[in-house]
Formats: sequence, structure tokens, C-alpha cells
Amino acid sequence: MLCLLAGLCLALGANTARAASVDMTAISAQGEKPLPPPSPVLARIPFAEGDATVSKSAEEQIIAFAHDFRKKSGRLMIVAYAGPPNGQSLDARRISLRRARKVRGLLVREGIVKERILVRALGGVEDSGPTDRVDIDYAGR
Repeated sequence: MLCLLAGLCLALGANTARAASVDMTAISAQGEKPLPPPSPVLARIPFAEGDATVSKSAEEQIIAFAHDFRKKSGRLMIVAYAGPPNGQSLDARRISLRRARKVRGLLVREGIVKERILVRALGGVEDSGPTDRVDIDYAGR
């Protein structure tokens, strides 16, 4: 089989040549660098794929975090992800925004002033961490 740069492969037979298409994403993915590992954060909240519902264990994790953080100064950054690496589909961004709002709502309900919380909804992940998650970290003073 002879493959050309344009993504066209020719299967050479006895007296014929026939064209076969090639998935260009597979070709371009070979040259890409692997995603970096996720940065350390204060809390990482997992979600089910395509869902913005906070599980019972995730809610308990958020509550425990909020009770600890209320005594501290500074602001929080909530970064929400949904979907495949670098995915920017409208659905992924909507899901990540719903996730971020739910986490922020639980933090506010547990006594963290909402002005101390910044929110970013990114859609697809930018690292090799879980694709469906919300990260909570310091945002500075």
C-alpha cells in the first residue's frame, strides 16, 4: 500500500490501483505531543460523562472542603471541564458551565461568600486528567 501526504492511500494490485481514504485525525495525532499531567489543585470533583449532577460522594467532598476553606482568606477559582481533550463544542461548554455553577452553589450554601469564587467553564480538558471534572484552586487574594 502506498500512502501519499494528502491522506490518500493506493492499494496496488496485480494490474489495478484503487484508492482508499485515510482518517486524517489519526495521521495528525501521531505528530502531536502528549497532554501534560493535571496541575495539583485544592480539590478535584469528578462527574459522570455528559452529566452535571453532583453525586453524593462529590457533594460530601465539596462540603468538607467548604468548611475547611471558610476559615481561610483568599479567593477560589473553579475550572470546569467536559468532553475530550481540547474539545470546544457548545454542548461541552454548556455542561462544564452547569457543573461549575452547581459546585459554586454548594460552596456558597456552605458559607463561602460568592464574591470569593471565580468560575471558568472550558469545555474539553487541557491535560491528561479526567475529562469530566471540576477543579477548585486558589485564585489569589
